[in-house]
Amino acid sequence: MITKDVLIFESGDGGELAIENQDLVFVESLYQQIYLALFGGNVEQVTKTNYLFNEQRFDYWGNSLFFADAPSLQFNSNTEKTLQNIALNSSGRLELIRAVESDLQYLNELLNYTVDVLFFEVNKIKIIVNFASKDNQENKVLQLIYDNAKNELIIEKTI
Repeated sequence: MITKDVLIFESGDGGELAIENQDLVFVESLYQQIYLALFGGNVEQVTKTNYLFNEQRFDYWGNSLFFADAPSLQFNSNTEKTLQNIALNSSGRLELIRAVESDLQYLNELLNYTVDVLFFEVNKIKIIVNFASKDNQENKVLQLIYDNAKNELIIEKTI
């Protein structure tokens, strides 16, 4: 399955839309979906099932409007939130892998994927997502490097 999506690249302070000749650049890839699932910016609060009438919400408004009965389709950026709260040790590594898998759960019908997390330098974390579309077994890899000291995401490959 090939999807057409807007090309997003990581500038170090959040995803940027690629523009060429004063127009958006489109690509046929699922890299963008993975990137947005992991770093979509909904880090303040995971969508809950019940809210009090006057309770202030900090989650993505679309989750309860469009996906109230389907939590696996909601966007909650568990990965981004987890990165801000874990210790860089083996326990934190396992917690981060679970967060990535949780964020990618909505893609289960489209992709076969595996996730790994490596601590490879002081304060740097590499998130590796190997994936293949279910109708096209061409394997692709997205590697995201998170600098914990700078609170900054770096992508080794433009997505």
